[in-house]
Amino acid sequence: MKNVNIKCDVVIPIYNAPDWVKLCLYSLFVNTPRETLGKVYLMNDNSDELTLECMQNLKEKYGDIVEIITNEENLGFVKNSNKGMKLTGAKYVLLLNSDCLLSKNTIPKLMNHMENDSKIGLISPVSNNSANTSLPMFEGFGFTQMNELLEREFKGKVFDACTITGNCLMISRKCIDKVGLLDEAYGMGYGEETDYQFKAMKLGFTAKLAIDTYVFHKAEVSFGRSQKTIERIEKNRELFFSRWGKEYDEEARKYAENEPMEYIEKNLSSEDRKSNIHTLFFLPQIIQNAGGCHTVVDLVNYLVINGFNANILYEEIYDYMEPMLFTPIRWTFDSDFTAKQIVATVWISTFRVFKLVKEKKVPLINYIQGYENYFENGGIYNSVILANKMADDRLVVSTYLKKKIKEFFDYDSTVISNGINVDLIKHKNTRKKPCDITFVMRGNMMKGDYLIPDIITELDKRTKGLNINLVYMSEYIEIPRVKNNKINKILGPISRMDMIRILRETDIYVDTSTNEGFGLIGLESIIAGAVPVMSDSFGIHEYFKEGINGLLVSRVNDSQNYVSKILELIENPTSWEKMRNEGSKLSKNFDYDDRVQEFIEFLNKSRKYKKKEFDIQEKIIIEERSHMPVEFRPRGISIVRKLNKFIPSFIRDFLKKVISWLYSLYV
Repeated sequence: MKNVNIKCDVVIPIYNAPDWVKLCLYSLFVNTPRETLGKVYLMNDNSDELTLECMQNLKEKYGDIVEIITNEENLGFVKNSNKGMKLTGAKYVLLLNSDCLLSKNTIPKLMNHMENDSKIGLISPVSNNSANTSLPMFEGFGFTQMNELLEREFKGKVFDACTITGNCLMISRKCIDKVGLLDEAYGMGYGEETDYQFKAMKLGFTAKLAIDTYVFHKAEVSFGRSQKTIERIEKNRELFFSRWGKEYDEEARKYAENEPMEYIEKNLSSEDRKSNIHTLFFLPQIIQNAGGCHTVVDLVNYLVINGFNANILYEEIYDYMEPMLFTPIRWTFDSDFTAKQIVATVWISTFRVFKLVKEKKVPLINYIQGYENYFENGGIYNSVILANKMADDRLVVSTYLKKKIKEFFDYDSTVISNGINVDLIKHKNTRKKPCDITFVMRGNMMKGDYLIPDIITELDKRTKGLNINLVYMSEYIEIPRVKNNKINKILGPISRMDMIRILRETDIYVDTSTNEGFGLIGLESIIAGAVPVMSDSFGIHEYFKEGINGLLVSRVNDSQNYVSKILELIENPTSWEKMRNEGSKLSKNFDYDDRVQEFIEFLNKSRKYKKKEFDIQEKIIIEERSHMPVEFRPRGISIVRKLNKFIPSFIRDFLKKVISWLYSLYV
């Protein structure tokens, strides 16, 4: 910006969906120079308690620049937006949906366009999900990498907008003063921004699409796509066309002659669309019921928001419920990508990706989240040792793992402790005595599931009036019957948000795991306002303090020990309350927002691929466990790849389609 005194106020209408509210604010402050921001108004449209508390946590983090405006009743999107617009005073106002995430300099870039052309009254960016102006993320790209691509190829370029996009819409003060506010006849929303656009155009303003700017938009996180929503959309469409049908048809005709999305598609080559990744995480299976998967996806999401070029290489996705702010790469015979380094995310992935590492001659990092030598009942001990030898570097989540790997196998590693989404999870539990107890049976013998039925049965004999939450992963598990307490059976896998809601209602969280590299749920339970009773499972000591923020069970296979500790908290509510209050202090030490820069610094370190020597037995293990989809491709494709850089892009695109078709016949 030429004039640093020019500001933009941001109005964010919010109705529930706190996980997106958190990401929205995080992306806003990470990617926007503070000097361009006026006020950020969080327009709380009578959201639930979790969302309100998340907003309060965010205000505490970001300070007075954030203001929370709460409606006593749900006004609907349009009225709520208007209420926010009335509060603004800056030269520019950004109406931002809470499920829309900004890339680097989204706000200053849009402001620059408007500064360069005073006729522009409204402007919005391209996104992955915006009706007529959608550009899906290419495979291997995150949304911030898409932004970098468009900025590089189309810097300073804008197109007339046939229908402006409301999820990220900047309006000039001059336009607001002349046109006024959104028309509240559109009720809960849909079509109001286009109606506003045509009113503005009638008064001499232009509406533009900035094709050098890209944002991420989830869409429909507050209300979903219910029948009621579909009916509302149809009603609003009828209202809009009754007012502006003739004008819209004329604009649509002109738009079709100079269509921005066609322009983008036409002017991006196949080389532009090829992913050139700095750090590629190999996650063979992306599944909901695996904490390690969530940790990796979360990490890549946060790296992407920060503009770091990271992605995930995978083989299968099974019912994954959480957001991915990037398009992961499905590993097939014709996968075409480059990466500066590859991160294996569990011991077996080191073997599966090793041939790829050798082929591309890039360094391999092992990301170790648990003491893997204990996995599979110790049956893969030698393979895990070998996996550490195969890696060029190692990253671990706790000092326990660092010491263990050094002590037993003499390999060095870097520690970056796990963090959690503090803004979303942090909760002030005000209950005076413990009543709600939560267990999670994770379908893994190492997690001590077999102890939980005994603990529940014994508790039922010795207590009355407790609410017991039991999250379990298989409908075939036989749940203990209780007489004196209530048991809430919750069949998983469940979403992260559902788990957070359960933890916020939990007073005592019980973890029977026999081995944890870190024990993330235990930490989350503490920040959510519970006191954990946990087995002495090693990695938890990164955050767990016996008698200070929880109680430790040293005889981890004795169910009676867990029962005794639980009863100690129930019978001594003053002690329970003191531990609960002490636990809340941990939030400053384990905020994931603060971890991201540590990861970026680690991943940016200079490292090289090192050729390693293996004995005969090690070579046999590597060969047995290694994997490479490209082994099954037609021989000719390797020749095409080598000649790739000499072949024009349109011929490459044609050849790729032909080879893919031939491969389908081959298999």
